[in-house]
Amino acid sequence: MTDVKSSTTVTETRQDRYISDSFDRSFTIKPTPRVNKLRDALLGLNPTASITRARIETRVLKETAGEPMITRRAKVFAAVVREMPIDIYPDELLVGCTSVRPRCANITPLSVLPKGRASSIALEGTGTWQAGLSDLNDDERRELQEELAPLWREQGRTAHGHYGHNIHALEKVLKKGFLGIRKDAENRLARLNLTEPEDLKKVPFLEGIVMAMEAAAEIGKRFADRARELAATERNSQRKTELLKIAEVCDWVPANPARTFHEALQSYYFASLLLAWETSNAVGFSQGRMDQYLYPYYESDIREGRIAKEEAQELIDCYILKLNQASDAGSIGVGGVKADGNDATNELSYMFIEAMMHTRLLYPYFALLVHSKTPHDLFIKAAQLTSLGTGHPQYLNNDVMIAQALARGSMGGPSVTLEDARNAANVGCLELVIPGKDSGYLYIAVHDLASAMELVLTNGVRRSDNAWIGVETGDPRQFMSFEEVQEAFRRQVIHMRENTQIAGSLLEQKIIDLSPTVYESALIEDCIEKGLCREEGGAHYNFNTGGVESGSTDTGDSLVAIKKLVFDDKKITMAQLCDALDDNFQSYDDIRKMCMQAPKFGNDDDYADEQVAWVLHQWVSEFTKLKNLRGGYGCPGGSPIWAYIPLGEALGALPSGRLAREPLADAASPSAGKDLSGPTAVLKSMGKVDHAEILAGIVLNMRIDPSVFKDGDGDKRLADMIRAFIDQKVYHVQINVVSSDVLRAAQKEPDKYRDLVVKVAGYNAFFTRLSKELQDSIIARTEHKL
Repeated sequence: MTDVKSSTTVTETRQDRYISDSFDRSFTIKPTPRVNKLRDALLGLNPTASITRARIETRVLKETAGEPMITRRAKVFAAVVREMPIDIYPDELLVGCTSVRPRCANITPLSVLPKGRASSIALEGTGTWQAGLSDLNDDERRELQEELAPLWREQGRTAHGHYGHNIHALEKVLKKGFLGIRKDAENRLARLNLTEPEDLKKVPFLEGIVMAMEAAAEIGKRFADRARELAATERNSQRKTELLKIAEVCDWVPANPARTFHEALQSYYFASLLLAWETSNAVGFSQGRMDQYLYPYYESDIREGRIAKEEAQELIDCYILKLNQASDAGSIGVGGVKADGNDATNELSYMFIEAMMHTRLLYPYFALLVHSKTPHDLFIKAAQLTSLGTGHPQYLNNDVMIAQALARGSMGGPSVTLEDARNAANVGCLELVIPGKDSGYLYIAVHDLASAMELVLTNGVRRSDNAWIGVETGDPRQFMSFEEVQEAFRRQVIHMRENTQIAGSLLEQKIIDLSPTVYESALIEDCIEKGLCREEGGAHYNFNTGGVESGSTDTGDSLVAIKKLVFDDKKITMAQLCDALDDNFQSYDDIRKMCMQAPKFGNDDDYADEQVAWVLHQWVSEFTKLKNLRGGYGCPGGSPIWAYIPLGEALGALPSGRLAREPLADAASPSAGKDLSGPTAVLKSMGKVDHAEILAGIVLNMRIDPSVFKDGDGDKRLADMIRAFIDQKVYHVQINVVSSDVLRAAQKEPDKYRDLVVKVAGYNAFFTRLSKELQDSIIARTEHKL
């Protein structure tokens, strides 16, 4: 474990002295020694893996063979809650862990591939969590491969096993406790008419919820007993008092409604933790707008003198640190609007930003929901967090989010009320859901629009291996108009959507058959009333992701080059362009130079921007047609995370001038180094895209020169830029404030930059743990001034 001083030295080394100055003056409340100590302890931990949960699940599945799957899943959950090892670690004020120890992933038999190899846990491509079979001893590896995995393969279980990306009614746990939710299920059971076949079918699910809630209510008592056990031998009087306080809190929650801010935070964490215990391979769960859910408890404690602001801040800091013990801690959003449309900012909004400053780690993926009424002081506080160079926060345009949510209500199923739209929040990287009412997203694949562009120019053949993966759209050398090129692209996207529909339906049916959720469904509105788990359509809303795109910028820039060079200026023919692409421009330097000089997206040039907007519109128009088995329609959007690297490696040259195997543009951002007209121009280009119709949002990455914050007005300049972002009706922007010099130094001496956090594409990662290809792609991004 490093001490506080060494941690500060790391910060100064990587961020330069003026950023450290910004760091010092940004705090409203300084982090306590406890927070600094817990942070350093986390940085000193390497990710590990455990098969404990897999053992429990496999044993219960064997014991319950022949019972309804929903009953078996409820019994698995109850056993996991009662049997997973627990402990309380030094200096903790909030307790619980998603696995058997901090920074440990619950490896499942699904992690073992057919040939016995182990896949990395969770976000493999991020380089932040790469726990696998190598973390197990010989006996554990043998047990996993020879005893656990064969049963799961025999049952045909799916490696996805979950939709993920959802916000659950964790606030419901605060208000009712798990015993209250159990009572809801018991009341619904009592109202069933068992002479009706449809009602009779609901019994196993509702009995499963009763079983799950009984087990969930016991988790607090397990930790209370452990806290008293530790207190009995604790010699430090202060720590002894803290342990007894933990016991008192856990005796009451999460079984019962929270009464205090401390109880609310602990109950909220338990409720979130149990989601990971039910479905170990779920990703993208969100904590929601915690400043809104927790404020009544904070306000009451402050008013009644039960807590001081400094104590509450330390508890929030500890909560954020707890999230960093998990392999995927999801996201938190603060700010936004109230149900009446007025600004929702409260004191906790600032305190959560403060907590992110104090902790400066990967998790959570922290978002500020901004809108036309966001107060100036909140902009400045967020800008101070941005200036620290941790990649936090990402900025989400709440005005656009509301428009997206309302647009979802026009697609069939229940209409989205204005109140629900205003309560929408972010999950995963940036996607919106209606908290406590959505069934969750189903991700099939990243849809590579640049690949569709390549297939247009090869008549459906992939250049890398000559495989026929597209549809025949005609010999591109014979295209006589730009409209023919566009039509060929549209047909390739249709083909992509049709394949996605087939694959998605097959996967979803497998999930319904094998992995229905009981605990999670209990935290989604209407599931109890309908007597259906979320996988079978029990949720109030059943929106579907509709697909994540990559390559929209590369495609748009390619269309621009074709339009300008072939059809407008007539400098080259389609045949010459195709020959150059087939040759990866090796003998066609002159043509590549012209392609590179063609207008590029991100510079407020209508000629270029309209093509990217057109590409995204074609994608959205097709992928909103997707249907899921729950009765929902497609909501395209989200982040391709690191996929722009491997997708680029599989792709040939493009008319944009990009060479074969080079990375694609990250997410929907301008191509690396091509946005040369400043950040405002980037926002204006993005503003020409119809973000309201991209129902799950798209990612915009930007990098800002740290010297912007050397002078005192840097925070104000960034705040002004975010106001321009709102005015342009762009949905999302995430900002890295780190120089290329620092990034290159981190490549050379990673040990000195262990806490250097960057935004990749929707998610945060420790820079030194990324692949060299990902690191280089971040360095290649334009470093903007303000």
